[in-house]
Amino acid sequence: MNALRRNMPHLRVESLSKLFTLHMLGGRHMKALSGVSFEAHPGEFLGVVGRSGSGKSSLLRCVYRRYLPTAGSILYASKDGEVDLATADDRAVLRLREEELGYVSQFLQAIPRTRAREVVAEPLVRRGLAAEEARKRADAMMEDLGLPTSLQDAYPATMSGGEQQRVNLARALIARPRLLLLDEPTSALDPETRTLAIGAIKSLKDAGTTMIGVFHDAETLDALADRVLVLEDGRARWCGPAGEAGGLVRSA
Repeated sequence: MNALRRNMPHLRVESLSKLFTLHMLGGRHMKALSGVSFEAHPGEFLGVVGRSGSGKSSLLRCVYRRYLPTAGSILYASKDGEVDLATADDRAVLRLREEELGYVSQFLQAIPRTRAREVVAEPLVRRGLAAEEARKRADAMMEDLGLPTSLQDAYPATMSGGEQQRVNLARALIARPRLLLLDEPTSALDPETRTLAIGAIKSLKDAGTTMIGVFHDAETLDALADRVLVLEDGRARWCGPAGEAGGLVRSA
């Protein structure tokens, strides 16, 4: 990737705000994000840190458009040109999710009675890859993440939290998105498996995927992040190179 292209933002978030209306509490408002701005560049990993309730997950959900922002813009450089994810119509957002965007939450939301192999292979099948080849690649990806072969044909609902998390991560990584959002994808993993997950995430990043990730584990953040965004009470407190974050990360 040439230096000029890398310096052009892949994602540019400007003055992003999200306000929730709590109808069960008499219509009271709760502000999750307030005027957050930052950029993410091609092939970069931007780590997001902050105390509980600072807006980290809300930020990722707005970028993925699980939440509709109250104000601001989310300018994404898609293969077909720049798209404002804050205002794009639902059809355009769904197409981008299928073709370019990936999202991993802490919890797997899989189709009931669907085996792990099929869950992981599904994005490839949807894109037209033969089912048999998609399953082979799914098995290889789950193996890379340390999921025992005996579980690859099992139902995720019968698995432990850490095993489900590996299935969830494998499903996102195998699709090779251009922008990947990670919300605590390693929280339930033991140290050995976390190391495997970090290696798999790094491999995709090295291939050019832009990533924004929330991690409470400082060691994982240190291993992955190029830059760090620190959120505090829904606002961007600081954004800069990971090596300069210092105590900001530890105190968040």
